[in-house]
Amino acid sequence: MTITIRNLVPADAPAYAAFRTEMLADTPHAFTASPGDDPGQNIEGVRASLAGPNYAIVGAFDDMQQFVGVAGVNRQDKAKRAHIAWVWGVYVTPSRRGQGVARRLIAGTIQTARAWPGVERMSLSVSATSATARRVYESHGFIAWGTEPDALRTGGKSYDETYLSLDLTAHA
Repeated sequence: MTITIRNLVPADAPAYAAFRTEMLADTPHAFTASPGDDPGQNIEGVRASLAGPNYAIVGAFDDMQQFVGVAGVNRQDKAKRAHIAWVWGVYVTPSRRGQGVARRLIAGTIQTARAWPGVERMSLSVSATSATARRVYESHGFIAWGTEPDALRTGGKSYDETYLSLDLTAHA
């Protein structure tokens, strides 16, 4: 089965919002959002964001054009941080894990960020329990620089977050 990687367009917003339900239910410790406060489930908000500059969601689709993975990236909106793009919301559906989908999604976020004038760095955070995800990021050159203890709490458990950064000028 073929996997297609492409940036989402505003018309993809309803399908993306529905996919977020799976994401948040499958790995709640991987996302700061919860079903009750998730802006990714607001179809109009997602549609507007996708139509604007400096914001993208890279999607992975199967042969039936169904989502199998996503990764978001946005440019920081403060002038002093406009050189940084933030990767967020990375997820691959369980049946597609271990097939290189996440690696291709991260490559898509890097390509997108490089197209934004002045972006020289990318940052992200990953649950400290997600060693596989961290290896994907490190395979693209991301370097861990710190860990936030007790960053998220869900299901009665505490999760640390590891922060990583990629210098786009060094990895052109």
